[in-house]
Amino acid sequence: EVPHEIGDFAILVQSGCNKRKAMLLQLTTATGALAGTFCGLLAENIGESAATLWILPFTAGGFIYIATVSVIPELLEDTKIGQTIKELVGLFVGVLMMVLIAKFE
Repeated sequence: EVPHEIGDFAILVQSGCNKRKAMLLQLTTATGALAGTFCGLLAENIGESAATLWILPFTAGGFIYIATVSVIPELLEDTKIGQTIKELVGLFVGVLMMVLIAKFE
C-alpha cells in the first residue's frame, strides 16, 4: 500500500498540487479508506447478506465508474484502433473476473 500512496502523491504533485495540498488530499483519501474499513467490519456483524447485497456491488460500481470516467478517455487519446480494442477487451475481462469472483466466492 505504501508504494501506491507514494505513486498517488507523485501524480498529485506532477498535476500541479503543491506538496502540502497533496499530503492533505492523501490524508483525506486515507480517512475515507478507514471509514470504509469500519463500515465493512460493522456490516460483517450484520450478516453475510449485507456484504453481498450492498458492499460488493457498491465497490464494483466504484471501480467501473473510475474506469469509464477517467481511465478510458485517457486511453482513447491518440491511439490506434487495435490498441483501443485491446484496452476495452482488458476492461471487460476485468469486469467479468469481478462478476465470477463475486458469484463463486
